[in-house]
Amino acid sequence: MQNQFFYTATIGEKQYKASLNINKVIRTLENDEGELIVILDDFNERVTQQPDIDLKTNKMKGYKNVRETVQSEILLNVLDAERFINLFELK
Repeated sequence: MQNQFFYTATIGEKQYKASLNINKVIRTLENDEGELIVILDDFNERVTQQPDIDLKTNKMKGYKNVRETVQSEILLNVLDAERFINLFELK
């Protein structure tokens, strides 16, 4: 798997090894803490439930499913961000 970048993903209080396909990276952004936000070119559909409000009576009729199309955003910690930048930085 030459197109995979392995990093440490933190979910809750546990840490896992994860990977991302470097061919899908379209943008990165470094935040104030030195972490790197990686945005991938992979569209996902997310379904959430939102209150369905009757506009005439302003009362809730129930819930409705709302579909959103989103892109994956991965947060790399400082050490993984440095490795990522060093791998792909033109020198």
